[in-house]
Amino acid sequence: MGAVFRFLVVRSPDLERSWPFVHQQLLDRLSALGEARVLELPRGEPLSAHATLSDIDAISLFGGQLTDACVENAPLLKVVGCNTDNTGKGLPLDALDAAGISIIDTTRAWGQSVAEVALALGLAALRRIPQWHAQLASGARSFQYDAVQYCDATGFANGELGSRHVGVIGLGQIGGRVARWCAALAVDAATDRPTSGGVLGYDPYLPPEVPAQWGVRSVDLDTLVDESEVVFVTVPPTPTAKHLLDRARIGRLRRGALVVIVTRAHAVDMAALRERIVADELAGAFDVYDEEPLAPDDPLRGRANVVHTPHIAGRTRDANLRTADIIAADFERVLRGESPQHQLTRQAIKVRLGEV
Repeated sequence: MGAVFRFLVVRSPDLERSWPFVHQQLLDRLSALGEARVLELPRGEPLSAHATLSDIDAISLFGGQLTDACVENAPLLKVVGCNTDNTGKGLPLDALDAAGISIIDTTRAWGQSVAEVALALGLAALRRIPQWHAQLASGARSFQYDAVQYCDATGFANGELGSRHVGVIGLGQIGGRVARWCAALAVDAATDRPTSGGVLGYDPYLPPEVPAQWGVRSVDLDTLVDESEVVFVTVPPTPTAKHLLDRARIGRLRRGALVVIVTRAHAVDMAALRERIVADELAGAFDVYDEEPLAPDDPLRGRANVVHTPHIAGRTRDANLRTADIIAADFERVLRGESPQHQLTRQAIKVRLGEV
């Protein structure tokens, strides 16, 4: 008979307000692997003060707090799962490192959901889908176009995404997906050859041969800005990413270009971008903003050259379930002596915090 794994599932009393679906999915997945115990604790409460940890193999942490004392009182502990947005915030990193305990961070669980919204925002803005919907929803009885066989916004990037020159800033779990999908759209299905568009990518942490395998050309940021008709901003809010798309680069974007922003607005000088959008020189598609919620009188509201969603890109049931699945799958890998797929390393933390 194989070893019986013992899991501690720590949850805050109000977990479902932030992470619906995660707790039950974790219980179902971990119970299939061994014994899963539940501990309900407010965030900040040390686990070791409320539970015996001496026989625990793995801890999922969505409440309470793991401290140096907790690690010391958990001699069998091999792996911890949580979501810190790749920062390691709140974890006793030195104690975990010294004990050889792996950290599984579920930040990647958001990747697919956020990337799909980025693509949807780009497509919606190019084809003015929200504006057409609003027209029909308002009761308009006739279909009126600029021409019988043309109905897009002259003066702004429009038409097929696959025919546009696309730039993706940040090629991680979100931007990498966006870049690959845009590259796929830029291939003519009849000839299997690239269309007139093309995909450029900027990511200083990714070897250029990786995006090349996707059909994406790695370039410096200035080249991306100069050549792109559609720019996707998909970088996390690291200190080094602050205003990558600064006033000077925004000023160089070609007239009519579309800027799509997901993840965070941290990488964009939003004041400069607002100025060009309000002047009808650029179009925008946003899930995130420099100030949230967006003020009722923000000039981005109510414009024909802007498409909005209210920071909903990663908030799906799928992302919640994937959060639990990532933890459960990597717990099993670690406890069976295999390498985890979503381990949070010190190097990843340094990148996230801008220390490299």
